[in-house]
Amino acid sequence: MSICRPFFIIILMFFSLSCRSAQPVQEKEAPPAKAWQQWCPGTENLKVFFSESDSLLATEAMQEVSSEMPEGSTAELIMALSGRFMGTPYVAHTLEVKEPEQLVVNLAGMDCTTFVEQMLAMAMAINKGDGSFKDFAQILACIRYRDGLVDGYPSRLHYFTEWLNNNAGKGILEIVSNEIGMEPFDSQASFMTANPGSYPQLGNPAFVEKMKQVEKTVSGYVMNFIPKGNIKALENIIKNGDIIAFTTDIDGLDVSHTGIAIFQNERLHLLHASTRTNAVEISPVPLDEYLAPLKRVTGILVARVK
Repeated sequence: MSICRPFFIIILMFFSLSCRSAQPVQEKEAPPAKAWQQWCPGTENLKVFFSESDSLLATEAMQEVSSEMPEGSTAELIMALSGRFMGTPYVAHTLEVKEPEQLVVNLAGMDCTTFVEQMLAMAMAINKGDGSFKDFAQILACIRYRDGLVDGYPSRLHYFTEWLNNNAGKGILEIVSNEIGMEPFDSQASFMTANPGSYPQLGNPAFVEKMKQVEKTVSGYVMNFIPKGNIKALENIIKNGDIIAFTTDIDGLDVSHTGIAIFQNERLHLLHASTRTNAVEISPVPLDEYLAPLKRVTGILVARVK
């Protein structure tokens, strides 16, 4: 039997090749493009730093919300998803895990920016993708990085005014404070390169030079903001799910905090990862009252998810 087997295999191979040659070549159809790929094609072989629990948390949250709100808008989905992460610990520096730069997903601990990014990315993965962890990660990379490309530490959208403008350029957001804001916002940026010791990656001189170019771009933005004394008069124009950023007069810094608009008892509050309680919470008082004692906060920028 062992003597006959090679000969038998050769005959089978010949027969198989003969049959195939008689068939026309069938080209594989490309999978249909997902809606989010219209503004961000995605990164091939995207490297993601995450834990199994992060994957489970994201997938379960998206599945639950999409089943409860199959026709929900992206803003409505953001609100529903955010409710599932109330009480999540505030944790700073979660993105500084390793070099080279890669996408970090951390749903067990979030700062103010990663909270906003991850809620937005999950909502868009439901509405613009298939609600999978893979789509969530690709969309998160598209939101967090300049033009959606993870290309080293400087490619991350560190300054929130650049985050807003870059994502507005992708068609994800509309910066509504540019229309309703009462005063020009001077977005002078220099904080990172003026304080490189606060950012371990800026020990690389090449990164410092790249960030100087980023700061030059950020400083050239023409934007309006809503002074904090005018928030109450304009809050009826703001909607649930809008993204709110605190403008600041700290030298070289554009924005000091961010969160999501939420109305309670017909007043505007902030849903955010808070350093006040070190957890995701809703501000205990309306936003204008919350900001009143914060001397370095000058007002707010507001963006709306399209």
